[in-house]
Parts: sequence; structure tokens; C-alpha cells
Amino acid sequence: MELFADTSFLVAFYNKRDKNHAKARNFISGADDRSLFVISDYIFDEVLTVLLVRSGKFLSAQAGQMILDDERIHIFQTDEAVFEKAWLIYRTFKDKEWSFTDCTSYVLMKNLSINTGVSFDEHFKQFGFKTLP
Repeated sequence: MELFADTSFLVAFYNKRDKNHAKARNFISGADDRSLFVISDYIFDEVLTVLLVRSGKFLSAQAGQMILDDERIHIFQTDEAVFEKAWLIYRTFKDKEWSFTDCTSYVLMKNLSINTGVSFDEHFKQFGFKTLP
């Protein structure tokens, strides 16, 4: 099963002080070993940046290496086509506070036919995706 992992989920998983840490850890503990977590290079960047600001360089770098070493996490590079579609969505939905990274996630999920994400971010529900945990 492929699940798109959002920044909010990964930050909660790696940061013990995050209010959703236990939920994220419990989800991963109960996940099927065959589950594949898909992220983008933008998500990778956001996770490291948020952890850097909230918890410091050591945890940020440690989490980044764990993500890179985890065989169950596949990182997709945002190409020009995804960038352009995300930019169009970002500009078009003026009533939504979706970040540009959210928009790239939406495009990638659509392109990869992934309809479920692991996220604590309400924006995924606004996009019409199922969210876990």
C-alpha cells in the first residue's frame, strides 16, 4: 500500500515533543511492513526545516538521514510539470491557505494515483484525500 507522508506526520514522528508524536509512532508500529511511504523533495525540505527551527540541527540532520536510509520511504523529485501544475493550483484557489508544498503534494498524489495520506494537516482533507492516522 502506498501512502503519501506529509510534513506534519513526519515531524510528529521524529519530534518527541510534538503533540501528535504518540499517534505517529503508533501508526508506524502498526503499519504493514509492505507499506511504502511516498514523499517529495519539498516534503523532505520542510521536515528538515521545521525540525531545525523547533528542535535544532542535530535532530533535523538525524531525521533527514533516517528518511534517506529508510527503504520504505520513496522520495520523488518535483519536476517542471509538477511545479507548473502546483503553481496554477496555488494561484487559482485564492480562498485556500494551501502552501506551495501542499500544492506539489496534491499534484504528485494525483499523478501517482495515491488517494491516502498520513497527515495531521487539514489541507489534505480539503483536497479530498483520505488521511490517516
